[in-house]
Amino acid sequence: MDSDEDRGSTPLASSLRFWIAAQKAKVATPEQSVGGLLFRLPPDAPKDYGLAGQQMQRFFYVYVLVSKADETIHYTGTTQHLQARLTKHNQGLWARTSKHRPWRIQTAVAFGSEVKAGALEKYLNNRFWP
Repeated sequence: MDSDEDRGSTPLASSLRFWIAAQKAKVATPEQSVGGLLFRLPPDAPKDYGLAGQQMQRFFYVYVLVSKADETIHYTGTTQHLQARLTKHNQGLWARTSKHRPWRIQTAVAFGSEVKAGALEKYLNNRFWP
């Protein structure tokens, strides 16, 4: 059987090396934020976190909000600016969500593709909140 050096790097070995390097560098420090943990990267951290080394310029988020007043009420939407959108929902700028304020983010999924984000939002709206 070949060793990792003979056949090149495996995905598991690459992941392990990245994890060990991140632990040594203490790349992320969790801080409390609205809706969960926020990780702040140091300024010298590499900016290449996309799939197959592609730099991700922008994300499209599909989010599910839950009303803090009545946790049986949900709202699903898509945005590029997640925290700003939550703030607008909580300010009552949209009639559909204003009467169930305040909101919190229950789930958020990031996509590199606007089309894929829209497809998930449509699926969630048709499947769970018709």
